[in-house]
Amino acid sequence: MTPEALAVLMCDIETGDPLDFSDLGIGEDEARGLMALHFCQLDSDLAAEGLDAEGRLAVMTAIAAHTMEANFLIQLQRLRAAGQGFDLRAWMSDRGFGRP
Repeated sequence: MTPEALAVLMCDIETGDPLDFSDLGIGEDEARGLMALHFCQLDSDLAAEGLDAEGRLAVMTAIAAHTMEANFLIQLQRLRAAGQGFDLRAWMSDRGFGRP
């Protein structure tokens, strides 16, 4: 996968969950391009170290999951700082998460 192809996929995802770059010194296209390039370089580095596709996918999945966890925490902190309540159980239920 090329950084350009990854950036297009990232843009497609962002359509459903837009990011706000209005108060930053970097535009969304530039930020997306940097992250796509970094991710593809990481994949190339992992391949050069001998990881097969399944191993690289596992590492990339772990990175994506960690990033989602960090984003969740940042959003929760932002909501709390704004004085908005946050009901974790309702949030999870709305997204189809439930206890097994």
